[in-house]
Amino acid sequence: MTRLVFVFIAVFALHTCLDGGGCLALRGVKLWVPEAVRAGSRVRLLCDYDLEQAALYSIKWYRGDQEFYRYVPKESPPTRVFALPGVNVDVSLSDEREVTLEDVQPRLTGEYKCEVSADAPLFHTDIKTAHMTVVDAPTEAPLISVERQRDFIVANCTSRPSVPAANISWLINSHQIPNSAPTVVSDAGGGRKTSWSSLQLAVASLTYPEAVMRLRCVAAIFKVYRRSSESVELVDDAPQIASVLGHSRSGAGRAYPAMVFAALLLSATSR
Repeated sequence: MTRLVFVFIAVFALHTCLDGGGCLALRGVKLWVPEAVRAGSRVRLLCDYDLEQAALYSIKWYRGDQEFYRYVPKESPPTRVFALPGVNVDVSLSDEREVTLEDVQPRLTGEYKCEVSADAPLFHTDIKTAHMTVVDAPTEAPLISVERQRDFIVANCTSRPSVPAANISWLINSHQIPNSAPTVVSDAGGGRKTSWSSLQLAVASLTYPEAVMRLRCVAAIFKVYRRSSESVELVDDAPQIASVLGHSRSGAGRAYPAMVFAALLLSATSR
């Protein structure tokens, strides 16, 4: 009987709104969840909305389909936290619009939902969803190795285990090489991934103004992690590890026979 009364009140209120009664409604629900964060960090999730002066009935937060936080103004206390493995809610920094998570770990990567409901008589509800990746970044810079093979220079770059896998790019003298070699990912155990990339550069024997050419690789994960390998100086006889800052040479600008390393993949076309 109570259910039927509730349905009747809701239908009557809706009919009044359609007749121009000027009912208030829930509008403009916006969810802000960071695309990626570092493991161990504090994360603030924000859910904004416009109730058009109507009262808030509840706001609920979910990871996937599991609720972990609820705010109901009419209850005392208004906040309620539901146990969910790995989810640590800081209630002192959470309210009717935001929730703060402490010490997030990779297992919390996934979809997050914010469900906002207006109070009686219509109980308008809207749900927004966003994805967050928790990054367990490599603890060290990527490793680079270079060797000469006839008319080619073969360079290998390995990024240490991480979650998710890092993407590898190649640079010569701080300029990114177009059409870079693909990143190969392998399982390092415990959910962590190792990234590897191999690059071939063509070698041409030319008379070329004296210059220092340095090759390095960069490992990146979203915008939260980016580290460069050591810089390898490409010289006539064999590649050598060079200081990141480089070093000066005398007679700059003088032309002399040198091995010039093309800053293009063999499969790439010259720009």
